[in-house]
Amino acid sequence: MLGFFLAAFGVFLGAGKLEVRSFEHAAANDILSKLQGERKAVNVETHLNGLFGGVGGDIKEVLITAKEFSTQALPLFTEPDRSKRGIVRNLRIELFNFDLKNLHVESLKAAIPDCRYDYGLALSKRQIRLSRSGIGLGTVRIKSDDLAKFILSKYKEIKSVTVTVSNGKAFVEGYGEFALLSTKFLIISTLSSPDGKTLELANARVFFDDRAAEAASARVLLSKLNPVVHLDKDLGLLDAISIKGIRLEQGYIEAWGDTKIPTKPGNGS
Repeated sequence: MLGFFLAAFGVFLGAGKLEVRSFEHAAANDILSKLQGERKAVNVETHLNGLFGGVGGDIKEVLITAKEFSTQALPLFTEPDRSKRGIVRNLRIELFNFDLKNLHVESLKAAIPDCRYDYGLALSKRQIRLSRSGIGLGTVRIKSDDLAKFILSKYKEIKSVTVTVSNGKAFVEGYGEFALLSTKFLIISTLSSPDGKTLELANARVFFDDRAAEAASARVLLSKLNPVVHLDKDLGLLDAISIKGIRLEQGYIEAWGDTKIPTKPGNGS
């Protein structure tokens, strides 16, 4: 027990800032190994909770930043079976200019309180393995042009499409070849998230070849496109975000809501 105490003290305090920086570097490399991209970059900063915070694994804040990468899933999960001795009182995540499956995301930012991690593993291997996540606030920001590219990749029937966002409205214009119809279309709508997991075209007006579509035809097109984005099925976010609000700015879609680090697939809660 005394040896464990001295090891903790040495890692976080005895060797001073150099050891803390060494831990941050190792943790960043651990996350980096889970990402793809020639220009990928990850940085980890830790701030202990007081002078002796490191001895008990009590961290006031961890800031993880990453940019210029691609991934099939977010690089952090919780593993509930691991030790919960270590505390991260505030976990901040800031991701920039990355591809999440087929969607390019300009930024994703989250601040999540009251997280727990495997303190023994952090000491022995300098790896961050979360064992519990609190619930915080997150915001994701997407360019309208990147949403158009995502729609084109998701729906084979859509042969061309542009998305323009202005004054709280989304203008989705393109050409599609459907089972009974090939036509140019224009959808003027808002975006909503009725279940917190999807982005859907709502309050929509639909036009085919510059003419207002009949109600039945409009419903068919909207049912085909909705949900435009499903956070779990399309992006593999696994309950990481529950959308509470959406803002349509000039050229951008911004969504925010409750955010947590999801449980690793195959790991019980």
